[in-house]
Amino acid sequence: MEIKFRRAKLSLFSAVRIGSHGMLQKPVRLLVVIFLTTVALIMFGLSVTVAMYDEERAIAESMVLYDEATLVAKTEGGSVTAEDLSALRGAAGKAFAAFEGSGDRLPAWLLFTAGEEREQENAPADIRRELTGFIVLSEEAIEESGFSLLGRLPEAKDEIVVPCCLAESFVRFGYYDHIKSPQGYDETGNWVWDEDCVIPVRSHEEAIGKKLYLSAPLGDGQTEAVIVGVLEYECPFRERHGIGAPPETALEDRVAVSKQYAEEAMGDGIGSYALAGPSRTAAEALRLLRALRGEGEFALMSDCIDMVEEYRAEIEGITSGFVGVGVAFAVFAGALIYQFINLSIEAKRGQVGILRALGARSSDVCRIFFSESFLLALAGVVLAVPATVGLSYAVNQIIRDLSGIRVPILNFTVWMPVCIFVLGFVIAFAATVFPVLKEAKKAPIDAIRDAA
Repeated sequence: MEIKFRRAKLSLFSAVRIGSHGMLQKPVRLLVVIFLTTVALIMFGLSVTVAMYDEERAIAESMVLYDEATLVAKTEGGSVTAEDLSALRGAAGKAFAAFEGSGDRLPAWLLFTAGEEREQENAPADIRRELTGFIVLSEEAIEESGFSLLGRLPEAKDEIVVPCCLAESFVRFGYYDHIKSPQGYDETGNWVWDEDCVIPVRSHEEAIGKKLYLSAPLGDGQTEAVIVGVLEYECPFRERHGIGAPPETALEDRVAVSKQYAEEAMGDGIGSYALAGPSRTAAEALRLLRALRGEGEFALMSDCIDMVEEYRAEIEGITSGFVGVGVAFAVFAGALIYQFINLSIEAKRGQVGILRALGARSSDVCRIFFSESFLLALAGVVLAVPATVGLSYAVNQIIRDLSGIRVPILNFTVWMPVCIFVLGFVIAFAATVFPVLKEAKKAPIDAIRDAA
């Protein structure tokens, strides 16, 4: 009877178990190698995000972070028309309103605010700063901005919609009917008014129907403008509406007028600019940027575009430095894993010799050590990916604080975790293949002799 011997085939599970058991024999060394490998992969990940720096995406992310509004002007100058707003809606996928930045036509709101606190020095800061322009609103623009409208939009040229903070001024301090009782400051600078014309206002609804002075469309005298609506949004007084405080969104600090008023005031349009709320996501900002940047009819007015162009040379210098650091750390990670596997091979030579003598093949030996190196790489990748994402934001903040560049140079893309994952396992394979193949080719007796 002929007896045949078949070489044993070590299962992948057994190979992983042997490899992981060997790694745990030296826990301190294991933790040090994982930590240093993770650091190396993080630096490589940061270099990948910098190397994949895209100027358009950087501008888009800057717009989300820093632009308080989306402001568009006509490239050749001139006023924005209702047809222009429709064209912008189709191109940018965003509802715009027509905005005129001149504040000289607007109500002298302080004349219509009553109450004892108006006599205090801090009253203007606590009540309302000057309105910054008039705007022609649409229901679509209000809805997309996340605001709501109490009442209705103005239809006649003597009708207006006021911001809710102005309506809140009347709730807090009362409404003074300056039109019926045109009082003012006396020779000594003290305010003089008719107490019979001070009207309490208990809600924003009660502000509707009140009147303010609005300059006539052609600038000839004043119009008694009736409040027909209140634009509602969150309005903390002291936190955001002190003197010189910037508006948070596009529609704040403006009084809404009718299309008829705007056409008569502007002559050939309904505003000097098209105005919308800020971009909420980088994808929205990118669409807007691509639609309006270039030699088109409209120009996007954003400081972020100027910032990128101003610091383009500095950004290129930063990116080249990061790429060099990333390559160096990738080599460092490979050297760490190579050294770890070499030490592991020396520690397991006796076991390998016994396994080979029992019929294990060279490929079984390779499985043991490759599983060990891949476990190291997996641990490094799992730790490096979230750490790289967090550090990307931190580095952008540091660069902004140190250099004043308000441009996210490290832009997260899906390629960053993919590159870290691929590099981690490529480095593990490259660092393992030479010493492991050299060990696997040895005869069983040689492996046992080397261990002894």
